[in-house]
Amino acid sequence: MTTPSADSPAHLKGMVALRRVMADSSYRSLFLASTTVMASQWMQRIALGWIMWELTGSTTWLGLLALAELAPGLVFGPLGGVLADQNDRRKIIIRCQTVLFAVALLTGVVVFFGWSTPIILVLLTAAAGIGAAIQESARALLIRDVTPRDCLPTGMSMTAISVNVTRFIGPAIAGPLVIWPGPASIFWINAVVALIMIATVLRLRPIQMSSTPNQPTGFVKQLWTGFKAASSHSIVTPVLVVFAATAFLVRPVYELMPAFADRLFGGDVQAYSYLVMGVGAGALVGAIIVTLNAPQKPAGLFFQASIAASVALVGFSMTSGLTAATVAAMVLGFFMCISAAASQLVMILDTDEAVSGRVLSFWGALMRGAPALGALFGGGVLDLLGYRVPLAGAGAIAAVLSVLTFVLFIQYQSSLRRREAA
Repeated sequence: MTTPSADSPAHLKGMVALRRVMADSSYRSLFLASTTVMASQWMQRIALGWIMWELTGSTTWLGLLALAELAPGLVFGPLGGVLADQNDRRKIIIRCQTVLFAVALLTGVVVFFGWSTPIILVLLTAAAGIGAAIQESARALLIRDVTPRDCLPTGMSMTAISVNVTRFIGPAIAGPLVIWPGPASIFWINAVVALIMIATVLRLRPIQMSSTPNQPTGFVKQLWTGFKAASSHSIVTPVLVVFAATAFLVRPVYELMPAFADRLFGGDVQAYSYLVMGVGAGALVGAIIVTLNAPQKPAGLFFQASIAASVALVGFSMTSGLTAATVAAMVLGFFMCISAAASQLVMILDTDEAVSGRVLSFWGALMRGAPALGALFGGGVLDLLGYRVPLAGAGAIAAVLSVLTFVLFIQYQSSLRRREAA
């Protein structure tokens, strides 16, 4: 399939499009399995984060744990993008899910028998991070391949939403499970879900890859082609710039949430679960809005949501009680979800299919790596300087950068339209 052109038939929208995509058995089964996998992975992250916090009581170690999971995306995400553009995406997913199944089993054994140490947790997390990073582009593009063409914006909106909603819904489920029956149960669940994903992909029919006769050979050349496409696009490039800034400054709040629950609000894992459930509830509302509206030109929505998420982080930093913090977390989750979903839609809908895997992999590298680096840096800053002022400062900086880039984006798009009209 190819990216829809201006001559393509009008796309269905709203509930009509939603019913259409969910009636397609290939799309429905892959979407549900993929969403379940992502939710279970976020559940695992929450369990690991709380175990690490109990072992060390250090935000620096939480930052290292986030780095171990997300930083592999900086290297292995682009590798996965090249592979997804050139190879059978089903095989990539099956192999990566097999690795994730083995890592989940091993982690569950380590946790169940009380063998956890900070170093062991970091190493196991890094192994899972590598497998997840390699498959990310293949997973997103495989769902695009099975999406009905007349519902492409809605189908891909749902995919983008699932990536972001599961990062909030998964932890909301994980919080109570950490308390009972215990964190090891989450890793067993993750292993079973990996098997379900493998079975689902095996049932899909082979997908005809689009021909790319002029593609350069060699990994470096292919990666460079994708980088040029991502860094010289009038829409994709400014979106990636703002996404990188907010991923580094705003999104680490989630990785560091155990510390906020404890140090700001004097809570235990239950307070932690309230905060992540608040974020999840806001994300769910944002997911519904984006899915039903399914924007074909999502860049403007991305910039607006990024600005709002940055401001919401400042508001979160000023709350004084758990109830107010949970409400603020809902607002933060709402705009973070819309921002991330809209940015992924830009990567999928506004790029040429021949390089879409690589462009999407750069987005994925930022999605995984930038919050990890931000959490590592922010964890050290919070340990030294306290919590509220640095958090508010990060939100304010992200808001200013987002506004400035949005203004420049609007001006540049207006100039392009004037030139086209001349």
